[in-house]
Amino acid sequence: MRFQAVVVLLTGLLLTAGCTFLSESESRAAEDAVSSDVRMTVSSAKAAYTRQEQIALSIGLTNTGSTDCTVSRVSEGAVTIVSFLRDGVPVAPALTNGSYIDGFAAFLSANLVPLRPGASLSVPWTSEGGTSVEDRRALSTSSLDNLDEAALAFWAVDAPGKYELSARYVHPLPPAAAPAGSPCLASSEAASVAFTVTGG
Repeated sequence: MRFQAVVVLLTGLLLTAGCTFLSESESRAAEDAVSSDVRMTVSSAKAAYTRQEQIALSIGLTNTGSTDCTVSRVSEGAVTIVSFLRDGVPVAPALTNGSYIDGFAAFLSANLVPLRPGASLSVPWTSEGGTSVEDRRALSTSSLDNLDEAALAFWAVDAPGKYELSARYVHPLPPAAAPAGSPCLASSEAASVAFTVTGG
């Protein structure tokens, strides 16, 4: 991983009635972005994984607007979970913070790239961890906090079952922190993907 993170043990996660985590910066970016649209899709490399395998998802971003705009080429800071289910039951994430050597905003800014109208970009989103019983395999999402750190959420995917998740693309930087270039305005429609984890 590309940051100095607080160690998190993904054990004993609680189940909740629903999970939606939108930061103020995500809301501001959506409100202030230019009138260009980016459509998001999510796909899985496989329909089923064993508990020992890395979950490999791919985020597809397509500029459906009429002008150039910028998107993130990494999943960090750019994905927010709308719902995350295992066998139909909501899963809650483990939360922590991570610091980057030059600050999280600098990392996010360095990974913004222009996207022409009609062009598409594929962004990998893979699970992390799984090296020990305590270090559970999980998909992660993050957002920029007020201390220039990453507010991290780890969504465990190591228990057998059918996983269904919906997510939205968000521009990772608030308008005041964004470099030159217009951020793509994301569609409010969530993208969904499903995969199964087996006990093998």
